[in-house]
Amino acid sequence: MTVADGGPSSLVPAGADEGPLLCVDRVCKSFGGVRANTDVSFGVRAGTVASLIGPNGAGKTTLFNALTGFGAADSGSVTFGGRHVQRMAAHRIARLGMVRTFQSIKMLSGLTVYESMLVVRPGRPCSRTEMRRRADEVLGRLRLTPFANRVCSELPLLAQRTIEVARALMCEPTMILLDEPTAGATVSERQQLAELIGELRIAGTTVMVIEHNVPFVISISDQIVVLDFGKVVADGTPAEVVANPVVQEIYLGQ
Repeated sequence: MTVADGGPSSLVPAGADEGPLLCVDRVCKSFGGVRANTDVSFGVRAGTVASLIGPNGAGKTTLFNALTGFGAADSGSVTFGGRHVQRMAAHRIARLGMVRTFQSIKMLSGLTVYESMLVVRPGRPCSRTEMRRRADEVLGRLRLTPFANRVCSELPLLAQRTIEVARALMCEPTMILLDEPTAGATVSERQQLAELIGELRIAGTTVMVIEHNVPFVISISDQIVVLDFGKVVADGTPAEVVANPVVQEIYLGQ
């Protein structure tokens, strides 16, 4: 996979010649008689940013749920780091290194930012001292230290979304999935989120994002996967996807 001109980086990401870190193969999911995902297949290489876009109801969050153990697929396979994870519980997948945030922010009522970090458990034995060191490191990295002793639910939207990312990073993931991180964000907040995603990528964390804001997606992504009515209709670099006539019709109409 190449990176589009003007994208996040012109460098080949680490692990690019080792095959996908995440491999999704013919995943299907139905709710009653409604097919939410149909034969969804794509791969995401380590060290890249991939975005999943599509109209409302296209099956994006359903797919994220299937990938991360919050709603198993009916058929197909999901491989992460060479391990089949499609029937694993969410906490086991997280311990393997794939974690996610949610579109609806889930703050722990009454806890401070620092306290909410310490309730997270990584996928390996970890002492209280090491947990505190890790929390200090992550808070500093995401510029959240000034909020450490503030109650999470009282903070602005962008801070709450960043806290969710911080809590996910406490698990020491190799891949993080963000479900509509710019929902409700201002232009300035979207720019800060783009910078955060870029920093995660530089640090070696693979990122996958569900997003509706196409300019934002183009600015952050190495790869864009487009769903429509639960099916993949495009998968490629930002330049390839923007030029795809099917994608143009979905977003712009004929």
